[in-house]
Amino acid sequence: MRILKSIIIDDELHGRNNLHSLLKSYCPEIDVIGKCGKPFEAKKMIYELKPDVVFLDINMPQLNGFELLDSLSEKDFLTVFVTAHAEFGIQAVKANAVDYLLKPIDYIELQQTVKKLISISENKIVDKETRSSTTEKKILVSHSEGSSLIACADIVKLEGNNNYTVIHFSNKKSLTVAKTLKEFETSIPEDIFFRIHKAEIINLNYVTDYTHRDGGYVTMKTGERIEISRRRFQDFEAVMKKFSGTSPSNHK
Repeated sequence: MRILKSIIIDDELHGRNNLHSLLKSYCPEIDVIGKCGKPFEAKKMIYELKPDVVFLDINMPQLNGFELLDSLSEKDFLTVFVTAHAEFGIQAVKANAVDYLLKPIDYIELQQTVKKLISISENKIVDKETRSSTTEKKILVSHSEGSSLIACADIVKLEGNNNYTVIHFSNKKSLTVAKTLKEFETSIPEDIFFRIHKAEIINLNYVTDYTHRDGGYVTMKTGERIEISRRRFQDFEAVMKKFSGTSPSNHK
């Protein structure tokens, strides 16, 4: 049985203890490793304990649940909102919450939520294992000096120029190959590479954030900004969500 580490964040002591008791009694898949009633202390707890799941109240002093999530630079966990207010459902969906539980909590609904958490968590593990195996893939390319076996993980982007492609590497070197971008598109792992517009394919591992602003662009770990084709933006956003397992935390 897979066990998920969790943190309960609720400014009311009774709320924290009641949820903990329900999880302990009805959801053995959840291990509560921390409880907190103060949002700013909760941020520190999240960074230190690195939970798989955060059960999060919405109406809290200083920072509400949505503001707390927005204030985190990284969100490598699943979120379940637990609240007495039904009107925040749409916001919860936009925040990519796994579920939205209303107080008083029904233990059967809680068990159903935990099943969702387990399923999503297991799928994330499979995705990471698949990504790891494809990231280790190498491709053989011919060039003016011979041939090179290149690790896909070392490629930041491929830039097309008519019948040639320039491969840009993480060590800031580049290699020009007499091969079209279209030909490369069929030979590189599609789960880590994305053709962001007609002239460039990027490695998703090197994306730090992306934005709709200024026509849409991504920022790479190299500091470079690359334009996102307008017609490809929705596809790119969907690929990034699948790639990260959740919505990208740095999406602006």
